[in-house]
Amino acid sequence: MKSHHQVALSVLTLCISQQLYAQTNDNTASVAEDTSAELALSAASTETPNVTLDAINVTAQARTGTALAQKISEMPAVTQVITENEIQMQATGDRTTGDILAQLVPSLGASSGSTSNYGTTMHGRPVQFLLNGVPLSSSRSLSRELNSIDPAQLERVEVLSGATSIYGAGAAGGLINLVTKSLVGYGPIRQTRVGISSSRDFESDSLGYHVGQTLGYGGERVYGRLDVDYDSKGGKFDSHGDRISPDANQTDQQDTKALSVNGSLGMELTDSQRLDLAVTYYKDEQDTDYGPDYGKGLGVLFGETPSLKAIDGANVKNEPYTTKTSVNLNYNNDDIAGSNLSVTGYYRDEKGRFYPSAKSAGSQAAEVWQANGLTDKATLKKLKNAAVFVTQSEADIEVMGLRAAMQTDSEIAGKKTLFSYGVDIEREKSEQTYDGQDLNKFKASNGLSAQPNGLSYNGGPDTTIDKWGAFVNADVDLTDKWHTSAGVRYQKLKAETKAFTPIYEQLLEEYFNDPLISGTSAAYGIDYQAGTVEKGNTDHDKTLFNIGTSYQLTPNDQVFANFSQGFTTADIQRALRDVRAGFVVNSDNVQPIAINNYEFGWQGKHGDTAARLSGFYNESDKVVRFTDSYTVEVVDTDERIYGVEGSLSHDISDKWQVGGSVAYTRGQYDKDGDWLELDAVRLTPLKGTAFAQYNFDEGSNIRLQALAMGGDDRAFKDQQKDADSSALPVTGYMTLDVLGQVKMPVGRVGYGIYNLLNKDYLTVYHQTTFGDLNRLPASGTTYGLSYTVDY
Repeated sequence: MKSHHQVALSVLTLCISQQLYAQTNDNTASVAEDTSAELALSAASTETPNVTLDAINVTAQARTGTALAQKISEMPAVTQVITENEIQMQATGDRTTGDILAQLVPSLGASSGSTSNYGTTMHGRPVQFLLNGVPLSSSRSLSRELNSIDPAQLERVEVLSGATSIYGAGAAGGLINLVTKSLVGYGPIRQTRVGISSSRDFESDSLGYHVGQTLGYGGERVYGRLDVDYDSKGGKFDSHGDRISPDANQTDQQDTKALSVNGSLGMELTDSQRLDLAVTYYKDEQDTDYGPDYGKGLGVLFGETPSLKAIDGANVKNEPYTTKTSVNLNYNNDDIAGSNLSVTGYYRDEKGRFYPSAKSAGSQAAEVWQANGLTDKATLKKLKNAAVFVTQSEADIEVMGLRAAMQTDSEIAGKKTLFSYGVDIEREKSEQTYDGQDLNKFKASNGLSAQPNGLSYNGGPDTTIDKWGAFVNADVDLTDKWHTSAGVRYQKLKAETKAFTPIYEQLLEEYFNDPLISGTSAAYGIDYQAGTVEKGNTDHDKTLFNIGTSYQLTPNDQVFANFSQGFTTADIQRALRDVRAGFVVNSDNVQPIAINNYEFGWQGKHGDTAARLSGFYNESDKVVRFTDSYTVEVVDTDERIYGVEGSLSHDISDKWQVGGSVAYTRGQYDKDGDWLELDAVRLTPLKGTAFAQYNFDEGSNIRLQALAMGGDDRAFKDQQKDADSSALPVTGYMTLDVLGQVKMPVGRVGYGIYNLLNKDYLTVYHQTTFGDLNRLPASGTTYGLSYTVDY
């Protein structure tokens, strides 16, 4: 009863606060509006967040974003723009960008609850994340794109499903463009942000806080802005009030301090020429006293069921961290013989370290023992259990590139036509190492002490990937109701990998030469020497097409259809990490994946109701997956994915609004003539959202929202027909949140109660990835409170 009283009291207090301040006067200070992005919400004022949007025009004058003059609402694909108001309402507390987008984008996978957005797909395919219109995702990904920028620094998020000719490799499932705030307008702006967060029982370990400051000034020719946000996160507690164990696989953000900086500086060189610089910097580092419970003698590694408790007393020499720096420099000239030229150069450097974890080479060692005549099962099991190592992964990814695009308004046979054409080039360099940890200290502490032992292992070869693309796209108004778009892109992908010693080769050499093992290995004539993989290169290219159309059936109804092609490679460095000596890296052994996407749908607005319904189907000639031993493989077989998604919003009155969304995705791959189900790592299970919002006078509001994930065990059942499958069943769940904003005499207060009913559940990520040590519960009820003032 106590927990129910806490919830009731919290909601009652918030509602009373709404009424007390509903009639307060507006603060006279305001932030200069960005006139470069015309966001017209058809169903509600900009004070009312709304998933379904009407005409949204991102013009060529945009300081950040795609800088492509196109009416997004007319593009023949499923599109969405999430506004600053929507982000602002969802961002109270310790919510990440990944949490926010999972709530607001129907087809996007659920948030993992960890540092990673691994497994976050759209329509069953990888998403290319962009930052201010340039790629944020790499061929080698740390999967931290959505959790390495503070949501307070986002102006909007643009979502486009499927591939386009304008953006190339990596955009198989769609594009998500994170647009940071920039200043357009005259005069100074200042904003201060503070916030706190806590678990349900207000444990001191769970307390977190947030402080942020914005300064900016817009002059006649020069304008600039600086956002700085500092965030300190506490520990996470489950619905029973127990602290959640650290994520030993992808790392989480418990006990993490983060600094996020967004800066922009622009200059109008002439009436038609502009230069814009955008810089972002992000760094977080964990400092925790808690570690996972490996059990006595590391029993979890040998089959014991983990307790999943967070154990106090961790001593990790090198704590996990993330750093990301990006620099974008754009030159824009909107008057070159009647055309618009946009040239963007960009640079990004990303580093990340993961939590130390134990790694077994038992299966690989057993192969060697058996090949040399060891058949006794008891002896083999004992020797396999000795092949345990503790490592800590660290990666560095560096990317630089250039995009040049021209846009020309023209007429073809009297039809208004917009041509977009250009080229883009990019070079990506990546390296990953595993630092060995002292196994004896790790064992003696039951996995709590991780101290480097001076050894290092290769996490795949050092890899350089060059991407080169050229595109042309035409948007034609065939009539005032009928719009069509068609494009072609040539994409070239080249990769070079340095010679390297695969990690299992290194581990096996160390294992068989260990003094505790070497006597037995010598008796069986084993003198194991680590083999290498020679340097190699791959070279692939493909011409890609997209064509689509939209038609205005009535002033309130529009239908659309779209075909697009995607072209990408698997994460080469990751895929080569687990190969054995002698593997040959060439274009035949490392092949790209080609995807065909089909979409069709309807959207409309009738009175106070706006809705969208669409279906999709995509197919590819290969499958990328994790095996049951957590290695990555590219299987040369057909794959098909299909589904439907929809959204609805309705204004009951000028104060009440309700709405929701649903997305259903299903897919199969061909296994020896049988179509077997794809698992939830690839496909988002049935997902639904719903909300009801009440808007008070003078800008205050309160919102109840739900997110539900469906259960599914079809892929798990099908894995009996595929020995290499790692599919696991998914149990469905639903969470409720209460959140809103209170307009104060000075500034505004934001609040959020997340997982309102204190639901006990596991996210899809923690149900379906890695081993039993990753079956971690989600957070119970958490609170967030913030205060923002513009002056």
